[in-house]
Amino acid sequence: MLDTLGTARTAGPGRRGRRVTRALLGALATAVLAAGGVAAAAPATAATITTNQTGTSGGYWFSFWTDSPGTVSSGMNDGGNYTTQWQNTGNFVIGKGWQTGTGRAVSYSGQFNPSGNAYLTLYGWTNGPLVEYYIVDSWGTYRPTGTFKGTVTSDGGTYDIYETTRVNAPSIEGNSSTFKQFWSVRQSKRVGGTITAQNHFDAWASKGMQLGRQNYQIMATEGYQSSGSSNITVSEGTAGGGNNGGGNTGGNTGGNTGGGTSSGCTVTATKAESWSDRFNVTYTVSGASSWSVTVNPGSGQSIQSSWNATRSGNTFTSAGNNSFGVTYYSGGNSSTPSATCTAAGGSTGGNTGGDTGGNTGGNTGGNTGGNTGGGTPQSCSAGYVALTFDDGPNTGTTNQIISALRAANATATVFPTGSNAQNNPSLMQAYKNAGLQIGNHSWDHPHLVNMSQSDVQSQLSRTQQAIQSTAGVTPTVFRPPYGEVNGTVNNVAAGLGLRVVTWDVDSNDWNNASSSSIRQAASRLTNGQTILMHDWPAATVQALPGILQDLASRNLCTGHISASTGRAVAPTTTGGNTGGDTGGNTGGNTGGNTGGTCTVTATKAESWSDRFNVTYTVSGASSWSVTVNPGSGQSIQSSWNATRSGNTFTSAGNNSFGVTYYSGGNSSTPSATCTAR
Repeated sequence: MLDTLGTARTAGPGRRGRRVTRALLGALATAVLAAGGVAAAAPATAATITTNQTGTSGGYWFSFWTDSPGTVSSGMNDGGNYTTQWQNTGNFVIGKGWQTGTGRAVSYSGQFNPSGNAYLTLYGWTNGPLVEYYIVDSWGTYRPTGTFKGTVTSDGGTYDIYETTRVNAPSIEGNSSTFKQFWSVRQSKRVGGTITAQNHFDAWASKGMQLGRQNYQIMATEGYQSSGSSNITVSEGTAGGGNNGGGNTGGNTGGNTGGGTSSGCTVTATKAESWSDRFNVTYTVSGASSWSVTVNPGSGQSIQSSWNATRSGNTFTSAGNNSFGVTYYSGGNSSTPSATCTAAGGSTGGNTGGDTGGNTGGNTGGNTGGNTGGGTPQSCSAGYVALTFDDGPNTGTTNQIISALRAANATATVFPTGSNAQNNPSLMQAYKNAGLQIGNHSWDHPHLVNMSQSDVQSQLSRTQQAIQSTAGVTPTVFRPPYGEVNGTVNNVAAGLGLRVVTWDVDSNDWNNASSSSIRQAASRLTNGQTILMHDWPAATVQALPGILQDLASRNLCTGHISASTGRAVAPTTTGGNTGGDTGGNTGGNTGGNTGGTCTVTATKAESWSDRFNVTYTVSGASSWSVTVNPGSGQSIQSSWNATRSGNTFTSAGNNSFGVTYYSGGNSSTPSATCTAR
């Protein structure tokens, strides 16, 4: 029976360059293994599990399934906690939850540290109709996709909705089933928070995606041909709002601790959910509809994420709501951060921008703060080192890293993936405005040494385009995923003007290293050397201030990586970005293109066995909307250089943009129509 399951799974989840032909996960183990008489119920107390089974632990239902015994183990601990460790595994799924799914709010916290392909997801099945569903909050090197159906905003984030179909595949109803898979995939990764399942169920239903009778539902860790670890605690939480940012409300209401009144408005702070290492606070503003609130984290505390307001550092401005939420890392301090409120003095600088048809809003005031004071400590007598952060940008951690660097007048080199850059343009601008060096880290972090030259070319060139589009800079350094290179990778990089760089010191933050271990690793740096760190681990964020203090005490300064030598050198601009983009686009693009016509041409570019690229070029208008028309069987995998909503793309400062299509057996070039705006 296990051989049958393993064979069914060989398509594998999320392999680069393939449709998401996912084999079933924990439910299949439940149904088929139980039928074969080999499932075993685990004890209710803490236990280490290495064999396929289901049962109850700590008052929760769990499932453990793998097609590669000996490569993955799980600790089923007290309450809703479970851990996983996997090394060069095949396919597995492990999770805790409920034997019968509902639209419940699922709260979870912990750590998720994949090296390769993995998901952290609320996962379940329904019968009548048979549906396998995922609400994915984080992933490794592959972000799942499918036929795009729209978006849903829930619990402080926006999720892309996809639908895929499995044919003659194993399921909870048998080994040869045809069924739909429903996906909500968060646009930016997070580890920890609340998933209100009903918000996703309702959004799917609005797209004609109908679930059946609920089977089981777990907060799952899944891996495929990868290594890593996770430590997840799950519980039933309080539902957040849907389609309006949601957020986490309720929980432990700690009163109006802090609060503050100034300049015509009042803000109150109410503590909500809390976990072992962080907590939520809801801030409510009264007395003004347009406001600015500055929060004051206590000693050891830092901001992880926020929702329902526009954030810049510790300051939040109104975004159509009079309340907003913040998740804080506690750092051992669980007190509720206070806040002060200032009523805005009306719309300033270009909030209405130009005449009808113009680009409303402008960039009022610009980024006036900049990196005032420069990027170097007073003494650099011992030389320069490069602090590098891979896999960004990410909501929550990216701004914390930037804040820590600015506080120490330091700089760094970041290596974002192209997909993350495209999905987080404001954070790419934050990188640039902080004076950080931006490198290339491939499109979605595959093993490039196993890919053809055309695939490697696509990975690197698309990332170059995404970074240029979002940050306005062209990278000159490239860090290969996993540090893996061969002649093909080196040649493609050189052809794009990229210097291949790796590292001298590995912080092991990707492998769940503690903040003290990461700080200790950085203490080994000497002049010209580079340390590998990542944008997403909480431990790295916590270690960074200490690392910067240690470097300063040794008269080492933070620098950038030379594209000529691959070594750390003084940054080219030591004075920082004083003032930033002070003016901004104050008036908007007055008038815009209120009428007229535009023309779009489609040019087929790179192609592979299952997908191809098309470049669309617009003429006759600088502000436009283009609708593409995928043919039979075709679907959009990804895009760049334009803002996408379904099959419609709007101008984002370029007159050409690109789309990668899954061919579905149809290699014809999709047509498009253009409308001037």
